[in-house]
Amino acid sequence: MSTQPDTHSRTRALLVAELDGPRFSHPQYLRWFYDDNPRGAALLENIDDAESGRQVGHYGVLPARFRHRNERIPFIFSTNVATDSEARQSGLFRKMAERIYARASATGAPAMIGVGNEASTVVVVERFGWHRLGPMRAKVAVPAFARGVKRFSIDSQFLASAEFAQLTEHLSDLPVQGWAQHWDTEFLTWRLARPDGGYMLHVSNDAIAVTARTTGPAGIPFAVLLKVWPASPAQAKKPSVPALVGSALIGHRAVACVYAGWNQNVSVPGVRLPSRLQPSPLNVVLKVLDPNQIDPNSFHLDTWELLDMDAY
Repeated sequence: MSTQPDTHSRTRALLVAELDGPRFSHPQYLRWFYDDNPRGAALLENIDDAESGRQVGHYGVLPARFRHRNERIPFIFSTNVATDSEARQSGLFRKMAERIYARASATGAPAMIGVGNEASTVVVVERFGWHRLGPMRAKVAVPAFARGVKRFSIDSQFLASAEFAQLTEHLSDLPVQGWAQHWDTEFLTWRLARPDGGYMLHVSNDAIAVTARTTGPAGIPFAVLLKVWPASPAQAKKPSVPALVGSALIGHRAVACVYAGWNQNVSVPGVRLPSRLQPSPLNVVLKVLDPNQIDPNSFHLDTWELLDMDAY
């Protein structure tokens, strides 16, 4: 973790007030998220009120790396956007977005990817030239007995261990047909070092999964299946997931396990959540920065799961 002085206190106050208090109020969260990413420091745009000097706008994006077949290509993940609900300035997001798009393009990334609810999706698609890639549909994953599954609680000691390195050394070699986030041990180590992440790693003979815990209506504890990878790039068939789900229920002491997204290499059996328990639908969207490299009409995202974004 970085030991630099905290440079995000004003941004934190805005994000806590306008977006997600519990996540952003952690004093180490933004330092980890914006400064420690092994793909590079975040690109940030802020706007202050001219009269009060108070920060009233923030837009942050993260350098990422995607795979397209055998190529590794820089990408940008569009993440935190917030404007002060009491600010009298208009067009704050447009001002920040125009600056961010130019800076993102200058990195050499051919596109940006992001996730938003239906209201924000309509805005960025109709006014800012983004394209829909598909919804992250949520379901309750089917469990099975966790026989033969190893379960690890994630902490700094485990992330630095030879065992973790050995378990994850194959991630960068998994097959990709279209486009997918490029995972390797270094990037996963950073991702799982999120302050107060509460993650667990589950390992079976044919798959590896990352899970977390959340609380649903009436305080009901749920496990969340964040990411699944085959245990080897040479596997001939898709791995079985239910035993990993069963391990997550035990590890997180949860009544059910929720999954959202899609995965070319893995099938996650499950049933749709009842409407009263359904979270707000999330849509994955794409902003092309270099049309010579990416055609949005033929862009296919092989895999996108909750660990590929920043909700958990």
